[in-house]
Amino acid sequence: MMLLLLSCGGPLPVDDSDDAVVGVVETKTVEHMEPVALLTRASLDLRGVRPSVAEIEAVEADPQALEGLIDGFLQDERFAGRVRSLYADIYLTKQDTWYVTAALAGLDDEDQPEWAESIGEEPLRILSRIADEDLPYTELVTGDWTMTNDLLAEAWPVEAEEGEGWRIGHYTDGRPHAGILSTNGMWWRYMSNTTNANRARANAISKIVLCTDYLSKPITFERDVNLLDADAVNDALVNNPGCAACHHSLDPLAAYLWGFYYTDYRSAVDTAGYHPEREYLWADYTDDVAPGYYGEPGYTLTDLGQSLAADPLLVECAADQAMSVLLQRDTSLADQTDLNTHRAAFLDAELRMRPLLRSVIDSDAYRAAPSDDERLVSAKLLGVDQLASSVEDLTGFRFTYAGYDMMSTDTYGLRTLAGGVDGQFVTQPAREPMTTMVLVQERLAQGAARHVVETDGGSDTPALFLYVDFTETPATNREAMVEQLQYLHLRVFGARVAAAGFEVEANLQLWEALYAIDGDPAEAWVGVLSVLLRDPLFLVY
Repeated sequence: MMLLLLSCGGPLPVDDSDDAVVGVVETKTVEHMEPVALLTRASLDLRGVRPSVAEIEAVEADPQALEGLIDGFLQDERFAGRVRSLYADIYLTKQDTWYVTAALAGLDDEDQPEWAESIGEEPLRILSRIADEDLPYTELVTGDWTMTNDLLAEAWPVEAEEGEGWRIGHYTDGRPHAGILSTNGMWWRYMSNTTNANRARANAISKIVLCTDYLSKPITFERDVNLLDADAVNDALVNNPGCAACHHSLDPLAAYLWGFYYTDYRSAVDTAGYHPEREYLWADYTDDVAPGYYGEPGYTLTDLGQSLAADPLLVECAADQAMSVLLQRDTSLADQTDLNTHRAAFLDAELRMRPLLRSVIDSDAYRAAPSDDERLVSAKLLGVDQLASSVEDLTGFRFTYAGYDMMSTDTYGLRTLAGGVDGQFVTQPAREPMTTMVLVQERLAQGAARHVVETDGGSDTPALFLYVDFTETPATNREAMVEQLQYLHLRVFGARVAAAGFEVEANLQLWEALYAIDGDPAEAWVGVLSVLLRDPLFLVY
């Protein structure tokens, strides 16, 4: 199959003629982060939590232990959840609101929070199962299964396998099998009307699977086209060179998707099932442009999935996305050597995701110490999911209200205010601090600090307060308070501080100032911990 695509990751042509100018490439040695700092970064990226004290001590005793611990992080039970979080900003399916509510789907009103979350999770759960169970990445577009829970299985034509929670399921309405391309979760997020004729959906496939965004391409066309005249627009898509350049490949891709066309977005019946009788609507709405993939004809979504799986850009895009999500930045031409390395690791591993992610983690760009080189990631800001999960791991606190997670929703929650994306209007996370982000961090830190102080008081297995019982003061037991502050710095920041260090002294002064307000030792500890949880040493890694 001849593909009219340029592979962005292939080797660049080399001019080895006598007239070629031979240059000398200077190789610079990149200084890496300290082992404990790298341990923290890898743990937050792969597990969403900070390393334990035991893990820190292991790396302090033997820096070579770091690599084995990272291997363990890749096998951790939290790894699949981190894959979903890392790639959620690419898929953009995690929305709060859908045209079909839980009630319209025949579920109970109290199911609405879980229902809203579950729909957008479906495609991401497919991806995370592929990563967690070391399945070939091509399953993303060829798999004959989906992931479902009890709510989705009840509302949609999906048969779930035995078990509880999220598990493998199979659609029972006869739809073609093509991994995420066959899921309701994908096409409830990316909808279409007859005028758009599934083109936005086709572009979503191109962006997510091939890293090719038609909307980012420069377009030059005659401005005298009447955009209000449907016939004139359709004619331009075929005959105007500026339009046809993209639509020649986009429209055949869109023609595969008419089985998911809905006439009533609010109908649970219309939107839940696949409609084979609508598959040939492309003949009416795209001027007889039939399904195809860059000149290769096809008939069903299964054909499209097979074409995507055979496209070298699938591998190129996977390497690009892995590098982008772990470095928190877009890739550029300067990253080509690294991208080639990651792609090779991916191919050598038969398209398994763990070796691909490990390849990025092993790179200088990921491990670099603070530097002026923009390619090197000297510091990363905690994402909203990472912030929530790391705080929960430390304190046991999850910020919820009326069944909604405040850090992962927007209708009732604070996700975009905290710097996250809502999948629709805000599509890129904040990578630098902003006012609302700081306010959310403050409220989260205050709630978490109060929660852990209350639960640790009198507990036989305290989460953070191992050395005090909230009766001590500097006058009665300074040694215990100093030990407690040293432990908090180690657990919260991954940093050791001296008993006579300025950090401990500053924290003691803060504790005493807070204690002077109402004479409550526990309240003073709430204040101290809430400050630590808002410190850049905690928020930047």
